[in-house]
Amino acid sequence: MKGLLPVFEVHGPNDESFAVELTKDRLTIGRFQDFNDIGLEPDPQQLITRKAHCVIEREADTWWVIDNGSVNRTFIRREAGVEVVFGRASIQDGDAIRILGLLTDSGQPLYWELVFRDPLKTQRVDEGSSTVFIEYDWIQARLFRIEGTHREEIRNLRPQEHKLIRYMDQRNRANGQIAVMCSYEELITAIWGDEINHVEAEVNHLVYELRQKIEPDPNDPRFLQSVRGLGYRLETRPTRASR
Repeated sequence: MKGLLPVFEVHGPNDESFAVELTKDRLTIGRFQDFNDIGLEPDPQQLITRKAHCVIEREADTWWVIDNGSVNRTFIRREAGVEVVFGRASIQDGDAIRILGLLTDSGQPLYWELVFRDPLKTQRVDEGSSTVFIEYDWIQARLFRIEGTHREEIRNLRPQEHKLIRYMDQRNRANGQIAVMCSYEELITAIWGDEINHVEAEVNHLVYELRQKIEPDPNDPRFLQSVRGLGYRLETRPTRASR
């Protein structure tokens, strides 16, 4: 219902202004509307990442902004000042996400600001279930699913599946262990290298097969997540050091 959902009040460097209701639990913010849920146009100097500069997602009763390894970073303006988003950061009513939108002739930075308004905060629900996550051992190249104290190795990964997992885990590690959206283009290169004529449908099929092996419920994936029209994210957790 209008007025009950969280909203971004968006203000651009050239006095652009519009509002976006958060009707989904995950949204992408980037340069073009065609590629993102929230498009920050115009961007004549190409300072904003074309696809998924950052991602907004809801987890339990908290909203988070996740920087997707962007070149010019993502910032949050709070009462205490402005801070850089390293990996991900929670946002609350009144916080503003800042993304560089323009450099003036004198070099002054001008920003897009997305002010977060949450008039009816969602209450936390305790599901009463143990934490489930996957963990990739980079040295031994082994994938595990952990639930509570139970640790199960995911075996029988095909070479292409292994390449996909290894590449996406590497992107996460480079982003402070926060999941990065990997585009179809980069996944095709990671899986098949210089081979030509591979298409998005092949990636989708590979993801479908992987979900049967790693997800507790393949129909409701929590680890290998789709990002609408763009690619996938792999939710991982770093491997613990051996004692």
